Amino acid sequence: MAKIGPNGTVLAADTSPARDYLADHDRPRVRRVLLATFLCGICASISVTMIAAGLAFSFSSATALFGATPFEMGERDEFMSGAIMAVMMAGFNWIVFYVVLPVTWVALALSIGMFPRRGIVRSRPYYRWGAIWGALLVGTPTAIFGISGGAATLVGALVTGLSIGLLAGLVCAALFLAIVRPRQQVSQITADVF
Repeated sequence: MAKIGPNGTVLAADTSPARDYLADHDRPRVRRVLLATFLCGICASISVTMIAAGLAFSFSSATALFGATPFEMGERDEFMSGAIMAVMMAGFNWIVFYVVLPVTWVALALSIGMFPRRGIVRSRPYYRWGAIWGALLVGTPTAIFGISGGAATLVGALVTGLSIGLLAGLVCAALFLAIVRPRQQVSQITADVF
């Protein structure tokens, strides 16, 4: 729309797009996101290993009640064989930490690490995307190694890997929210602007 200047002269139309209350370069930084991403990557590796250790103990206890070892149970049932393989792979997650940690840091930084700066303060998206990335980062390698068996082995490895990753992702999202506290920080930033 044209603007009217002094003495009724018509000024050039303003074609700049409408902005939010803060431009990108005016937005203040949300603190502790880098620290939270760093610690969540380490927590992810440890929690995947701990969850796998708990599942391995549960598998061995359950099969001992039936009078068999987990490996004998895996030989009889391909699904269980895939599940045991996924638990073993997840249990040794800490051995390949030099590959796992950078991938986890990048995934967390590009997903939940950007949420506080975008003004997302509800915890549900953090938990959702933490669970999604955890399931993808653990479920994908276990499914790749599960291909070596039959279809039931693949399904067992995939389901177990997805479950372990989902639980570890929820733990990481909870840790991220505890460190960053986006609701408090974003509300402080909004109060400072006005």
